[in-house]
Amino acid sequence: MSGHMRKRGANSWQLIVFNGFDSRGRRQYSRKTVHGTKKEAELLLAAYVLEVGHRAANIVAEAATLTQVLDGWLEFRGPQLSPATVDRYRIAINHVRPALGKMAVVRLETHHLDDFYAKLHREGMSGASVRKIHWAMRQSLVWAKRRGYVTHLATEGVELPPLGATRIQPPTSDVVSRLLDSALASDAEFGTIFAFVAWTGCRRGEVCGLQWRDIDFERSELLFDRSVVVARGGRLEKTTKTNESRRIAIGPATIALLVEHALRRRTIAEQCGAAISDRGFVFSPDPLMADPWHPTTISHRFASACKEAGIPHMRLHDLRHHSATALLKSGVSVGEVMDRHGWKTMDMVSRYRHMMEAKDHGAAETLERLASSQSARTSTGGLDLSRDIR
Repeated sequence: MSGHMRKRGANSWQLIVFNGFDSRGRRQYSRKTVHGTKKEAELLLAAYVLEVGHRAANIVAEAATLTQVLDGWLEFRGPQLSPATVDRYRIAINHVRPALGKMAVVRLETHHLDDFYAKLHREGMSGASVRKIHWAMRQSLVWAKRRGYVTHLATEGVELPPLGATRIQPPTSDVVSRLLDSALASDAEFGTIFAFVAWTGCRRGEVCGLQWRDIDFERSELLFDRSVVVARGGRLEKTTKTNESRRIAIGPATIALLVEHALRRRTIAEQCGAAISDRGFVFSPDPLMADPWHPTTISHRFASACKEAGIPHMRLHDLRHHSATALLKSGVSVGEVMDRHGWKTMDMVSRYRHMMEAKDHGAAETLERLASSQSARTSTGGLDLSRDIR
């Protein structure tokens, strides 16, 4: 906002402040006449510039709806996020539009969000999903506040529905074995994919993003360095979920399966008069393996494989849960399981604790022995009966 003044008389000054453009693109000005010395008029001009600017901001804020703020924030923030994350925010925003989208953002209050979230929860939305919507709301309102559209955050003090206990219920090893036997027998390509996921514990996007150069057959290792995710309008290649590469060991059965797969795909490529590049994708619908499978396609084929094997519905991601649970139950250290599965914090480990067998039998016996000894001394005047109890 800028302004200037011009002399109209001996002690009269006209203050002129630019306040934007009209609907035809013509410049608009606010004008005001004041009286006094030149110095006094300059001070009044500075105050007038602030006044006009504040009035213009209020007009914009009064006109801005919650939908406009949400869209404006996502347009601003979108280039800094992955397309998959932007899509998740769009889904969250789409829940808001019908209920609160037309409301002027300056009129949005905490009780509006309380009622809105409670309604979503009553209709069956999980506490975790409501929190995703709340996160988008909070970020967009912080953005709006920085731009002067609102003076307070309606998200402050909102009561969110409970998350509920998040417990993993992975398939048993017998179920996984039955599924893999069936899938490998009926479809070598997808059976290999499912076995690879079960034996490495990788994410769906990571198996899609795996390239031949990531596999070290001599050292029985492979590198997860990229991921293929579902994005608006298709798929996108990006880094792993944690933005970190990780190298894991693979066993002889995995090596043998990958070698068989490589021989099959090499034969197909040779029939096309070409060779497979080390930058080719390990799992691909393309004869030359230049493009990865779409993640959604793999999920659909997995659902079909479960049905063919006579197994109740489960997700491809449940193979990852089985991998983690089986390793933890087998006594593999938490650190190894975290490294293998690409977990950055202990939070994920806590989701599996209810599946673990108790490891503190020795501690329980020690406490009982100590407590029994003390109790015996107290009740028998110092006579130690712990040997008799044992």
